[in-house]
Amino acid sequence: MRKRVPIEVWESKRPLITRLYQEEKKSLREVMEIMERDHHFVATVKMYKSRIWKWGLDKKLKGDEVLAILILKRDRDALKRPTEFRIRGQLIDFENIKRYVKRNPALVAKLRDGHKPNVQTAREVTCRTPSPAPSQVLNSPADLYGVEKILGLFRDYVDGSFSSGAWFCEYNVDCGSSLLNNGDRSNELFERVIASFALVNRCMVRGDQIDINSVLGPSFESLKEIVAAESPDFVARTVCLLWYLDRHHKHDLLRLVLDYLAGLMPIVLGQHHVLAQIWRSLSATNLSDYYELSMRLYALLLPDIEERTGPANFLTHLLYSDYLDCVFSRRGPEDCAGMITTHLARAAASGKRHPWIGDLALSHAGILAACEERQGRLDEAVAILTGHMNAYALTDEQTAAIHLELGVKYLHIGNTAAAIASFEMAVKIALTSNADERLSMTALGNLEKLLAETGKSNKANKIHEYRMRRVAAFAEKSASLAKGFETEDDANGESDFGDTEREELALWLWMDEDFEEPQLDWLISANCMHENEGAFAPVYPNTVSWIGVAAHEAPGGVSNNSGRTETQVDVAEIGTDFTYSPRPGIQ
Repeated sequence: MRKRVPIEVWESKRPLITRLYQEEKKSLREVMEIMERDHHFVATVKMYKSRIWKWGLDKKLKGDEVLAILILKRDRDALKRPTEFRIRGQLIDFENIKRYVKRNPALVAKLRDGHKPNVQTAREVTCRTPSPAPSQVLNSPADLYGVEKILGLFRDYVDGSFSSGAWFCEYNVDCGSSLLNNGDRSNELFERVIASFALVNRCMVRGDQIDINSVLGPSFESLKEIVAAESPDFVARTVCLLWYLDRHHKHDLLRLVLDYLAGLMPIVLGQHHVLAQIWRSLSATNLSDYYELSMRLYALLLPDIEERTGPANFLTHLLYSDYLDCVFSRRGPEDCAGMITTHLARAAASGKRHPWIGDLALSHAGILAACEERQGRLDEAVAILTGHMNAYALTDEQTAAIHLELGVKYLHIGNTAAAIASFEMAVKIALTSNADERLSMTALGNLEKLLAETGKSNKANKIHEYRMRRVAAFAEKSASLAKGFETEDDANGESDFGDTEREELALWLWMDEDFEEPQLDWLISANCMHENEGAFAPVYPNTVSWIGVAAHEAPGGVSNNSGRTETQVDVAEIGTDFTYSPRPGIQ
């Protein structure tokens, strides 16, 4: 009897099997032969089929899946829209659907009789208008040479860091720099840098008057410590930095940061250090769009890092989270659904119970909800979010993020009262739990905007004044952290207000402007999270998104951007096409 293949071995072979089976369209028998002959990997047909199903690579169509596609096609044809279909994120050739229907004509009768696929299948099948062909942004020989050079330098740096022992790794747990003896806070500092960029962006969009230099100045100081740490986390986050700045600060901060780091690296690490060469090349290569470069870097780094460190490793999670943020912000949730489903399955199969796997599950729910909203099924989107909130023991930050996203969903539905109630819940939970500052500020900004639009200007003005004080406090704390001072409770973009400030806030935020007594309904609502009761009792019904903190605006300036880089909170055309998941490392 053939021995069972350990999960970690399967996962190390997963990128290769996926490429052979899915991208190169080889048969299972051919894949097995190649894996045995060229890679000395042996497993039974049953083992392969089980793993392929878990990874979402199964090529065989199911009747329920085809029925779901036929229903979507009928509805889309009525709107005269070109459509592409996906099952668990995998693009489907409609010619295969036609052949399936030809072999199984009973499906047409089921469609005509109003049969519906099961709920799970309906969620796994999505459709969208095809994306336009990508622009040729790497069209000059100089650009192509520069990009290839950057890719080669990244490859050499990662390989050299692991092989030399400069980076240590515990499989499916974490990686770090062997140079650091007193702990590595580079990822926490990086989160605060991104938070600074996001807060400035959000304030500029809203027309707030802030001291931009006081907010951004400490970020450049923090980059010195981040660079000196030579942490594997920073290599992963470098790609995020490129596409994030290109998306949100293309005409100002992008060039400033590129040139600053290109000058800083040789000073901190030496002229010939690989990171110095990488940033010199990045600064010298003037691309009109850094998205394509980012995608090529992810294609290089993701399979390599996952094979070396494991699917549940924190470094893999960082890289995958940023990658999904990037894809979500550019192409929408449908392109993310299959990827996050299969990655979550791989991470969960490790048997590890890391907090960041819970963040990944939240992002998964958010992306599925975003897909539902894109299909016009807002009630289903809300149900997914509230269902996730009821089914899992979430952190306060995760709960606040869901209420923030629910508020955006209710606004899309047209229920302003429910949106305000959700934003209030998000604010109250975030401000009493030291949540990520981006989450707190977005919830406050959304609440302020809707209160002003519904005639509650007094409370809206108080929130505005409080928001501005928080920005100043955030800048002050950032300056302190950049100088090396840190307390146990303050780091990585979390709340910079102490208990006194939160108590002061409670006196007026907990009060309804139309009454003199504090309103305690929200306390009751927050406890209605069991025995099939709605997670948000006041009405209706969750999604999750990843970091586009200051990306697009919802109607009237309402945003669903919360904590991540392209926040995993979906908002379709009215808000931000992202999903929320608290940044790993902000726990």
